Amino acid sequence: MEKIAIITDTCSDLTQEEMKEYGIFVLPIVVQCGDQEYQDGITISVEDVYEMQKTKVLKTASPAGGDIIHLFEQLVAEGYTHAIATMLSSGLSGTVNQVRLLASEMENIEIAVYDSKSAAVGNGSIAISLAEYRNRGLSFNSLKDKAESLIENTSVFFSIDTLEYLQKGGRIGKAEAFLGNTLKLKPIMTIGKANGDIEVPAKVRGNKKVPSKLIELVSEIIDENPGRKFKLMVADGLNREARNKMENELLEKYPDYIVCYEPKIGAALSCYLGPGLLGAGVQFIDD
Repeated sequence: MEKIAIITDTCSDLTQEEMKEYGIFVLPIVVQCGDQEYQDGITISVEDVYEMQKTKVLKTASPAGGDIIHLFEQLVAEGYTHAIATMLSSGLSGTVNQVRLLASEMENIEIAVYDSKSAAVGNGSIAISLAEYRNRGLSFNSLKDKAESLIENTSVFFSIDTLEYLQKGGRIGKAEAFLGNTLKLKPIMTIGKANGDIEVPAKVRGNKKVPSKLIELVSEIIDENPGRKFKLMVADGLNREARNKMENELLEKYPDYIVCYEPKIGAALSCYLGPGLLGAGVQFIDD
């Protein structure tokens, strides 16, 4: 009989309550500050990151190899025969490649590792949906099919208050950050399905136009998929008031949603995104 684990990383921004409720195992991304290393959500919080960013440059690294192996061995000890891992987009991190390599060396457990082509609430919602399917009794092979479908059918858009931290972290060029901040242009970003890199499908001028543009982008996708069941997603980074207002507008516009996930961005992603993030997304569920 198959016993199947669901694995993700802390850039899924799942809460401790969600990890427990859905039975999801989470690998901690490493936050680096000089020669110091911290484990996302364990030895460093998002509030710590916001404070440290005022004077220091923070970067991230994939979960430690020892932590990954330890989790796999723990799963074997607990009787798991299979696992599905959905990890932070390969366009943003080497985590998925490291997990896939170590998974291939494991015996007594079969592990399928997927590039989520997403991050934060997008990756988190994929992991939760997989756990829901697993809890309904789907087989390992069926879950692999569901993983591929969920990745293709999950879209998240987000905007950040400043491009400073993306530039400092080496994710965009200095000139691009300077022009964006100087012209008050707010790029609306997403993670592309082709290679998992950050793409910019829209830009607005000023913060006030961000929520309506996020809702517009989500609406376009929903309207292109009439009759399909869907989950909604909203997220923020120290931007709760704007998030709540946007969420209310989104839920009022689409009252037939299955559920709405609403995490705040965690420590690792905040190293590059900083405070002030606002995000919205949709995930289609085909039973």
